[in-house]
Amino acid sequence: MAGNSNQIIVGPAQMFIDGVDVGFTTGGVTLRKATDWLDVEADQTKGVMRKEPTMERMFVSTTMLEATRDNMRRAMNEAATQAWSGSALALGSPNPVAVEHTVTLIGTGPSGKTRTYVFTRAIASEEVEHMAGARDAVSSLPIGMELLKDENYGSTFGYMHEQDA
Repeated sequence: MAGNSNQIIVGPAQMFIDGVDVGFTTGGVTLRKATDWLDVEADQTKGVMRKEPTMERMFVSTTMLEATRDNMRRAMNEAATQAWSGSALALGSPNPVAVEHTVTLIGTGPSGKTRTYVFTRAIASEEVEHMAGARDAVSSLPIGMELLKDENYGSTFGYMHEQDA
């Protein structure tokens, strides 16, 4: 039986952090789920008898082409108080904390639908290597966020829904 080409998803996704569009991205927006497993082995068999999940983690990442002060603040896990009046951003803190954000991804879904992902707890947790300037390169800003489970949503990371475009 052949597949349905209308189910193939092609197209960009918009990324919103705390309800604000981060602007243009490059390389796509990637959602990754990782599960750690316990292999249950028995002396009487030569193989795994059962697998039991022991940890579940989710991540979202992209590269932002708009290296604005606010995008930089979010990517580098700086608190809102680090953005001083005017256009200054203090980098680093004497007492760094994990700054939680909401993340929404909106993109193309199968069969002409729109697919939306909503995550209520996300922390910029990956190292950031930002090119401040180069003659032959774009000054892009990578962002990698770990999604945390939200007890208010049944201890899930978030949800995905599709709707007609």
